Amino acid sequence: MSSDNTQLNSSTTGPIATTIIEKLNTELPNIEHFEIYNDSYKHSGHHGISESSNRTESHFRLVIVSDIFEKLSQPKRHRLIYKILQDELNGSVHALQLKTKTPEEYNK
Repeated sequence: MSSDNTQLNSSTTGPIATTIIEKLNTELPNIEHFEIYNDSYKHSGHHGISESSNRTESHFRLVIVSDIFEKLSQPKRHRLIYKILQDELNGSVHALQLKTKTPEEYNK
């Protein structure tokens, strides 16, 4: 795969990435740190994805740091994010990897 293709496929400025960013910023206004990675290019040759109409924004990895996670277990944190992004997860996003931390956990 050429570096141009990798750059395109790892872009976080596409419509789905932009929607993810907007939804999380709206629903979780206390985000202290946020990272988004588009890992779709790593999976473009996998069975099921190669025939998909969405090969450039199908796999995302997020790091979210917020005090909203303070009294939530890891599964509850993830369910909160899944609920916010349910339209994307039920549509064009095939996989979502999450790291959800409180500020204290992140700063350790």
